[in-house]
Amino acid sequence: MGLKKFVVFGALLLIAMGIVLYTFIGDDYALPIAGITIKLPVAVWVLFPAFILYLATIAHLMFYGAVNFARLRTIRRDSEKFVENAKRALLGKKVNGEDYKSEVFKLPGAILPLLNIDPKRSEHIRVYDDGIQDILEAKRRVKDGEVIDLAKFNLLSDNALVLRNAENALKKDPTYATTILKKCDDKTLCQKAHLALGKYASLDEIKKYEVEPTKELFYTLIDRINAKENPIELSDDDIIEFIEKMDFSKDDYIKLAKKLKSKVNPDRLILLFEKLAHQFPHKAGEGYLYVLFDVQMLDNAREYLENSSEEEYPVFKYLLFLKDSGKNFDTDLFFK
Repeated sequence: MGLKKFVVFGALLLIAMGIVLYTFIGDDYALPIAGITIKLPVAVWVLFPAFILYLATIAHLMFYGAVNFARLRTIRRDSEKFVENAKRALLGKKVNGEDYKSEVFKLPGAILPLLNIDPKRSEHIRVYDDGIQDILEAKRRVKDGEVIDLAKFNLLSDNALVLRNAENALKKDPTYATTILKKCDDKTLCQKAHLALGKYASLDEIKKYEVEPTKELFYTLIDRINAKENPIELSDDDIIEFIEKMDFSKDDYIKLAKKLKSKVNPDRLILLFEKLAHQFPHKAGEGYLYVLFDVQMLDNAREYLENSSEEEYPVFKYLLFLKDSGKNFDTDLFFK
């Protein structure tokens, strides 16, 4: 029963009891209290304890009603906060899981920052909140490779959803690389945009952006030398400059030699790898020897091997032994 109904019906009950009592017992009764004699109808004396209980019950209902109202208001506020935090969690934003006042939301609130709903799994699920449903739909579309407007979500530039959306745009339009590179905070995305740029842009434009080059970008530029589409000019100094910025292994130098031997003339190839062997002796030496064997400059290779230690270049020393023994073979058979 609500407080209003109790007040009304309780008052009616007391009045009805008073009328009935006064009808049957109309006499007065005098009661001395602290030297004062109080004379009231018997009906009043009988109803007095009931009236006190009536007032006490009203006070009790008002107190616990206020407590319950405060609790429900806290739950309602936590519910609204939970919905907003759910949106932030879905968008990959920072979520505070400890700022809940009601016990009912403390555990779900603490778990929420750990959740990251897979758009594929929620594709056929509809939620009651339009804001969350919009986020789920946006995540699904980005996951499927679409490019969408994320401005309304107010995401940071390093947000995973923003990065994936930018990658989608890059795949659909390689020229979008310049838009990314103008303001790029994520290293991986920057390098992907740089690689896309490396497939068609000039060397000056590629070098304009201060992005750490990858081997994939470097080999993409090498493949463009004397290519039919989007050719590019790379000097020896340009090639060495790129190599200085990367962690080139011995195998990378041989791979580079294999790619360049069909792109540049032998004299330039030999001169380039002679420079590399001098600048990076512990790694580029094998690439230099590969070039010398490939162009059959065995005397130069012999001289280089004689100046090396016993542990260095065992494969090439064996190849030189085979050549001296009159064996003819393709050097590439030994370097896949």
